Amino acid sequence: MKQVSVELIRNETLIPGTVLHHYRDAEIAAAARPGQFVNIRPGYGSDPLLRRPFSICTVDRSAGTFTVLIKEVGAGTRMLLALRPGARVDMLAPLGRSFAWDGARRLLLVAGGVGVAPLLFVANEARARETGTEPAPEVIFCYGARTAGDFVLLDQIRPVASRLVLTTNDGSLGEAGFVTAAAERFFTPETTILTCGPNPMMDDLLRRMRTAGLEGQVSLENQMGCGIGACQGCVVPTRRGYVRICCEGPVLRTDELDEIRF
Repeated sequence: MKQVSVELIRNETLIPGTVLHHYRDAEIAAAARPGQFVNIRPGYGSDPLLRRPFSICTVDRSAGTFTVLIKEVGAGTRMLLALRPGARVDMLAPLGRSFAWDGARRLLLVAGGVGVAPLLFVANEARARETGTEPAPEVIFCYGARTAGDFVLLDQIRPVASRLVLTTNDGSLGEAGFVTAAAERFFTPETTILTCGPNPMMDDLLRRMRTAGLEGQVSLENQMGCGIGACQGCVVPTRRGYVRICCEGPVLRTDELDEIRF
């Protein structure tokens, strides 16, 4: 982890209110792992005071670049959406504990909303690890949104997913209903399940997994202050006591949790 001023090289609008920031920093791109995040200072004054955490979405290690998916939810993210290429952004990166799937033959990635970001990183990394003697794992990518207009990054997911399942609450694209129900039909003991999205979605998935006798990994999207464990503002209860999501997470094994609170 390092604190650095990083150059924004592109601010790409994906849908209204959601952008993909493209940054250049070779050290961060080289060190980042799927599930880790950056903690960005939106401005240079005292308002807003706290940094904002965002999952790393993709990396291009040869170019020394990485991307971050940002959805406008308040004053801090509104400032970030307004940045122009060439701006210098103060960030701490890369932070946190990453997903792990060594030896997995089948990955089930369950995403909701901007939780798609770290799971796209997983899918890209799983494909990149393929060698002549070690095939890439099968990647089943289940992605849910409220309506068809809320999906992002589908053009990047399709090339790296063995199978892409889309769900919408209103049935406007893909299957009608919740992504957790769609994901459930792919549950097998041989499948490694990784998820990121709204806490109610992940809690529902956790309950379905427990009914099937399965465990997996979740990336929690908690509010964070410092991002380095000092303020303890992001703690959550686990079976081994309270943990700091910015340090011991954001990725946790589901067998560490009784539930995902929301």
